[in-house]
Amino acid sequence: MPRSLKKGPFIDLHLLKKVEKAVESG
Repeated sequence: MPRSLKKGPFIDLHLLKKVEKAVESG
């Protein structure tokens, strides 16, 4: 988790997109 925080919001956005796709897939 600390690595993601160090990288910044860029990683968060990438994760958000992945999560959104996963939710859409069900």
